[in-house]
Amino acid sequence: GDYVPAKLKYKMAASLINKEARLLFAEPPDITVEPKGDVGKVTEDAKNALTIMNDLVKTILDANKFEEALIKAAKDCFIGKRVAGLVNFNEDDGVTVTFLPSTQFIYETKIGNSNVLTKFVCFIIVKDSITLTEKRIFKKKFELVDNVVYLEEILYDGAGKELEVVTEYQETLMPMIPVSIFINDGLTGEDQGESEIEILQDYEEWYSKLSNADIDAERKSMNPTKYVVDMEANSTKKLSTAAGALWDLGSDQNLDKPAPQVGILEPGMNYSDALKTSLDRIKTVGYEQIDMPNITLESMQGAITSGKSLKAIYWPLIVRCKEKMKMRGPQLRQLVNIIIQGAMVY
Repeated sequence: GDYVPAKLKYKMAASLINKEARLLFAEPPDITVEPKGDVGKVTEDAKNALTIMNDLVKTILDANKFEEALIKAAKDCFIGKRVAGLVNFNEDDGVTVTFLPSTQFIYETKIGNSNVLTKFVCFIIVKDSITLTEKRIFKKKFELVDNVVYLEEILYDGAGKELEVVTEYQETLMPMIPVSIFINDGLTGEDQGESEIEILQDYEEWYSKLSNADIDAERKSMNPTKYVVDMEANSTKKLSTAAGALWDLGSDQNLDKPAPQVGILEPGMNYSDALKTSLDRIKTVGYEQIDMPNITLESMQGAITSGKSLKAIYWPLIVRCKEKMKMRGPQLRQLVNIIIQGAMVY
């Protein structure tokens, strides 16, 4: 009656997303401002300007701990389908680069050109509270109208009541909305992205179910079922299964010819091999969904003979990361371009 089933959750999806983000951005991308056109004809002034811009970009990114934020943003993107890189320019904090998860922003793009943002609104909780009247939500809104970017900032409470207009709706000096949208996978015209948690959750759920069922079976088999036949009831009330326990039993004398029996039922674990095969299959298919090699020290023992063999094992994941950089690369360049453009106009 006091038995509680096992509820151990195996974080397979989280583990896979962490591994993918590490391989993608643990070695940060080399962000460098380079000259356009014929490099051989670059003047001394142009070289000095490039040096200044590179120092500017590096200083701003380092001040914002960009490399650390990039790994966390990659995880947010894998989980929530998309993430936004927002660049702020203000007198107090200088230039700040912030990544926002999908639950904190909405955006619109130009009709016929999804690369141009026409509206971006983000919501940041500056004070969290169970009481709605004490909660504070900061709304920042950018809008592109006739090639002019407008900004508005308002503070609300948890019920959506306007408390303070931080920045009136006004024109900015920026030539574009200072935001880069990173979208995870998807097809042509995708503006929402695809969540890898959504792909992996079924495999993780069934892996946990079968593993917990196995744990419960083992726990039950550790306490074997005792049985008695034609025994005196008073002598079988508390039969201990502790090591070295002695059962002093008496047969039921009320029976004509008692044939007393005492025994223990120990269930066999005949399903173990089949269960191991099922768990390995579920785990392997889950890993294959994101091209992550399912390798362990046990499975790879004696198999790795060179660095080329190891690279071949990870090649599908390497190609997958290169594919993801086809989207992230241009958006990172856009982010750097926003920093330079904003530094120039401000």
